[in-house]
Amino acid sequence: MLTDTYGKAAHASKLFSPSTMTMSREALDARHLSRIRKLIQFAYEHSPLHRRIYDAAGLKPRDVKTWDDFHRKVPFTDKSDYVQDQDKYGIAAMAQDDSLVSSYFHTTGTTGRFLHENYGEYDIVRMSSIYAYAWWDCGLRPGNSIFINHNFGFWLGLWHMYWGARYFGLKIFSAGGMTTDERIDAIHEHRPDMVVGTPTYLLRLAQRARERGIDFAKGSVRFITAGGEPGLNIPVTRRALEEAWGAVGIDAYGLSEVGIAHMECSGHAGGVHVMEDSFHSFSADPETGMPVADGEVGENIVTAFTHMAQPFIKYRTHDLVRRYSSHNHGCGWNWAFLEGGVLGRTDFMVVIKGVNVYPTAVENLIGTVPELSNYYEIHISRPNGVDAMLVKVEARPHVPQERFAGLSEVLSKTYRENLGVTLDIEIVPSETMTRYQLKTKRIFDNRPR
Repeated sequence: MLTDTYGKAAHASKLFSPSTMTMSREALDARHLSRIRKLIQFAYEHSPLHRRIYDAAGLKPRDVKTWDDFHRKVPFTDKSDYVQDQDKYGIAAMAQDDSLVSSYFHTTGTTGRFLHENYGEYDIVRMSSIYAYAWWDCGLRPGNSIFINHNFGFWLGLWHMYWGARYFGLKIFSAGGMTTDERIDAIHEHRPDMVVGTPTYLLRLAQRARERGIDFAKGSVRFITAGGEPGLNIPVTRRALEEAWGAVGIDAYGLSEVGIAHMECSGHAGGVHVMEDSFHSFSADPETGMPVADGEVGENIVTAFTHMAQPFIKYRTHDLVRRYSSHNHGCGWNWAFLEGGVLGRTDFMVVIKGVNVYPTAVENLIGTVPELSNYYEIHISRPNGVDAMLVKVEARPHVPQERFAGLSEVLSKTYRENLGVTLDIEIVPSETMTRYQLKTKRIFDNRPR
């Protein structure tokens, strides 16, 4: 746990780890390659899954000497590899003796299958340290407080954040099991510095508080962190969250399998940094598997240095990102930057009138029309055998209904200019869409199976 024993020098620095966060790209890449080579050797010797995959590819750890070797010779791993291994052996890629494993979990199964995960004490400490870089940079300090909504359950990200809060020295308020009104009362009473929840629920909390005459925007909360669904990386949702709470959003992007591999810095430049002390990642062409150039959209491929009990090496996330190996926006970090966070999914794309359309891009552009709210739905159908997309959006409360037709045309033009395709638009009055307690259902795929 962090304490004041780090002294004045540590507290005087804006960066949590200046030596690694300002390291040159050449030094970072050399460090990554050295660690990856050791990790591949470890996985080959201790993880039956990785040994089978590497043997099937004719790969021996000594064959990986350069980045070209890594990109061309080392096979990708995917969730399906781990699930199939799990079906046979109970726990996939088990790389440590069971006596060294201290915690078991499984993922939420959002891709269709649960994946069982195990952690040793080393893994927990490494996972715990990840949040410190962003929290310290944005202004949190040991002794501040964090309010965690929701039951932890299968949401591994909340466990990771809890470990991170313990490591960082935050005072923790856990609101699992409380009602919405009880959570509002607890926030009002305990005055935490940061509140955590899904974007949907954070908006619901603030709305319910206003109904009770409590304005969280004038309260103690300085930071909000939202996870479990797209939120802070979508401009319209971010604006609504920050206005409702009067707080700064700190975005985090990760996977249940590998942890929070990317976080936002104090520059708040519309994206997240790769947490390069704990992860290596690169962007690949989803078809060829080879790296794409800086600024090009590619699939995010992650190797974790945090998970020795169950290694994840060259792991396919299926998330599309726009990566820059450096991105000067004043924060001082030299770690790679993903502009806009996750832009879409390789495994979810709709062809509308011959144009590839990712729902995330549709969501992002709603935020460019100020009179539209963050409540929206995307309805996909297939009339006459051709895919079609309807974007249904609530107007903000002050917008009169006679403006709806004009707003529909504005949003339609925005899509034509940015996506190259005309989408169907429906603007509806405020408060007419379903309000969800946890994760919002935004995409309705009504096409025949």
